[in-house]
Amino acid sequence: MNLLKLEFDKCRHRGIVLICVAVLAVQVVWMWVFLIRQASDSMPPDWMLLLYNLALVDAIVLPLSVSTLVSRNCELEHRGNTWKLLETLATPSQLYTVKLIWGALVLAGLLVVRSCLFLVLGVAVGLSGSVPVGRLVLFTLISWTVSMMVCALQQGLSLRFANQAAPLISGIFGSFMGLLSLLFPAWLIRCVPWGYYGLMSLVGMDWNETTRVTRFFWRLPQMTDVVLLLVWVLVFLVVGRILFVKKEV
Repeated sequence: MNLLKLEFDKCRHRGIVLICVAVLAVQVVWMWVFLIRQASDSMPPDWMLLLYNLALVDAIVLPLSVSTLVSRNCELEHRGNTWKLLETLATPSQLYTVKLIWGALVLAGLLVVRSCLFLVLGVAVGLSGSVPVGRLVLFTLISWTVSMMVCALQQGLSLRFANQAAPLISGIFGSFMGLLSLLFPAWLIRCVPWGYYGLMSLVGMDWNETTRVTRFFWRLPQMTDVVLLLVWVLVFLVVGRILFVKKEV
């Protein structure tokens, strides 16, 4: 607990809150503009449309956002060259774990607040249908799990490289691939870690080429995708931890 408190104390002046506010602002404004435009059409938008497009927004925004948060948390030790000092207080494995817990708590807080904002936004805009509270909770859990996979990847890079350009480039690449992967077939998306934001979406879309009518429907992630997501998380955790533990300080 003392190490975790130290992580939060160290990040007090690192702009973490401002980054989270910026992420929330981008997502809320993006979705608000989209819903207003949809509401001006013939048919009012519903909650399925919101969650479908929120998965798209997550695939674009969250990879870079997670990369930025993790980088801000890790660069302080690199800049001050304090790894050797910290390792007199705790083992490298403990340091790796506590930074991961810090990331998990920050992302959980960010995504819970995000879901509450979109719940209010959906009600304010007047989305049709009953409020799918259970699906919003599940969507938040899925977004957090996928974000933790990205967090594990980014933390491994941020701890390994003193120059934080490497993990930030990875985050930019992840946002690009998150968007591009939405065009891939499912088997190929499973090979792209950032593509799981779209792959695990709770809403599917069916476009009829003949009638040119788009239909949205509720769905659950396939168990195969859930298992593969957990495998990605485990791989990034294990590899990142090994690389950090073996890092010379």
